[in-house]
Amino acid sequence: MSVPSPVVSVVIPAFRAADHLGACLDALTRQDAAPGSFEVIVADDHSPDECAAIAERAGARVVRHETNRGAAAARNSGARAARGEVLLFVDSDVVPEPGLVGAVIDAFADPATRAATGRYSPEPANPGLFPTYKALWTFWCWERSGATTGESSHLQGALAAVRKELFDALAGFDESFAGGSVEDYELSARLREGGDRIVFCDGMRGRHRFPGFGVVARNYWDRTRMWARLRGTTGGFSSGQASRRSAVGAVCALGSALGHLALPLAPPLAPLTLAADLGWLAASAPFLAFAARREGPAFALYAAAVHYALGVVVGAAAASAPIGGGSWRTAPTS
Repeated sequence: MSVPSPVVSVVIPAFRAADHLGACLDALTRQDAAPGSFEVIVADDHSPDECAAIAERAGARVVRHETNRGAAAARNSGARAARGEVLLFVDSDVVPEPGLVGAVIDAFADPATRAATGRYSPEPANPGLFPTYKALWTFWCWERSGATTGESSHLQGALAAVRKELFDALAGFDESFAGGSVEDYELSARLREGGDRIVFCDGMRGRHRFPGFGVVARNYWDRTRMWARLRGTTGGFSSGQASRRSAVGAVCALGSALGHLALPLAPPLAPLTLAADLGWLAASAPFLAFAARREGPAFALYAAAVHYALGVVVGAAAASAPIGGGSWRTAPTS
């Protein structure tokens, strides 16, 4: 007797993920959706740890790379092995909420839905002040964009779903970017160019395990430089963290930091520095008020300091985008 094909194929790229992949896979065993309605595929990107063994013990199908090729290639390999009508991409450091797969099945029951994105839960998968800040910031950004409009300008690669037929027609993620981790934004641009709408599905949620400040700052640097380079060919992005308000805040944070550094030598810059301070505060105040309501005033002060520092990083990255290497395509798209 033939086994019916699943509706959804969950594709998880994995590299050096042994410390958190198990939590991701375990959460997928506790989904509200019927077990036969989805399959789980782990794309082991030549990981030197026990990713493949962990996946096999959890009952997932495993696709292995003979060399390390990056997350875009791993997602593409998993997609090629998929049997479902819908591809659900979940990063290995995400712990899916119980309703994740069911929300995807419900969203794609509408034939008009061809691509959808979700968001991280407001609680992180790991404890700590910085993970809490990062979870609240990303949640709030989506609350002000996708949750309000029901649409998104881009797929969030860590929680994104696309009909397999459409994904195959677009030849999947572009594997040729050197750094920046922006293949989800580039694919989103091609989706939009083809006239496809990206639905924001609030039920597509998962708790994210966030790294520390230094790793996030470096990621922001790389991704912002690539966002700036993509903007000229894609028309930009206006949902999630990639928003006009975020951009204004980053520019003001950079201007404020530079102004305060220069003030001892150039006192006439004081009015401009004050203007930058007030601009950053105006752009950031709604989020900081949200953080205060959720975690209290003391946490909001911590969040303000971290938010300002990351804003300086983003502003400097955007200003430096035309300079130097990294985050460019390494070869023409095939």
